[in-house]
Amino acid sequence: MGGHAIIFNPSKTSKEKLEQFITQAQLNHVSLFTSDSKTNGYQTALKVISEGHRHIAIAGGDGTIRAVIQAVAEAKHEVSIGLIAIGTGNVLARNLRIPLGLSAKSIERALSGQPYRIDLGEAMALMHDGHLRQFFFTGIAGLGMDARIMQRTRKSLKRRVGWIAYIDGGFRSLPLKFEKFEVSVDERPLRTLKSYSILVGNAGWLPGNISMMPDAKLDDGQLDFAAIGPRRIWNWIDFLARVTWQNQIVRPISLGRKFLDATANLKTMENLNGARIRIRPSSPSPMQLDGDVMGEVLEVNFCLKPKGLVVRL
Repeated sequence: MGGHAIIFNPSKTSKEKLEQFITQAQLNHVSLFTSDSKTNGYQTALKVISEGHRHIAIAGGDGTIRAVIQAVAEAKHEVSIGLIAIGTGNVLARNLRIPLGLSAKSIERALSGQPYRIDLGEAMALMHDGHLRQFFFTGIAGLGMDARIMQRTRKSLKRRVGWIAYIDGGFRSLPLKFEKFEVSVDERPLRTLKSYSILVGNAGWLPGNISMMPDAKLDDGQLDFAAIGPRRIWNWIDFLARVTWQNQIVRPISLGRKFLDATANLKTMENLNGARIRIRPSSPSPMQLDGDVMGEVLEVNFCLKPKGLVVRL
């Protein structure tokens, strides 16, 4: 099928506004599809792909992007995507340095940009109900505290203040409790970690220039891992410095990076990377993928499809 396809989240923008910018961009034969509320765009994407579209621009946030990419990953034919980043977190767009916001230029770039291949994260999860489910993601997965914060963040507040609403979700998750996780990375020995939260990422940077995994790259064939477990107030001070200003100012300098690595405290945060990461919480733990809470899991096996997703930039 010829022409362009855009799947948009109607809670983020309207058909009329998209049509206005499409006209400004002088684009022809653009078909607009509303993301379905039940699956956040997954079923819509299946329909669009079945109609023959092999490139889909997504106008929405991380949740809509992840849902559409789930359908793209399951497709029998290769389907590329473009990003019109108008969500709360926009993690993938930020890590690809795609300008945020809706405009004629962002639509044109999402539909006609140059193809670029990135790795696609895969999570094979044994759910609390005993079912084995396969999920795909592009940014960051989290178990424990990270997922609980997502669970307890109010959607109405997210619509009003954006990603800052996650701070409210953090306060609503207090008091924090340590959890035990069995973790194995590639062929390394199994370890038991006592942490608040476990993160597995293909992309490292979050809104506010925060990163728990500053070395993560979208196309290096590796997943990055962070175990977050500050014990004392000074561990928390160290943690906040490391994930904010030190990443931006100290780490880019060769000597600064050596200093950060030499002074890393595993009671603050531990970073690893590998092609395969298996995590088993000691009790059922919630899991989030790209900001969407998928339910409680008993075990998750993370891996990558190297260069498995084409994004137009």
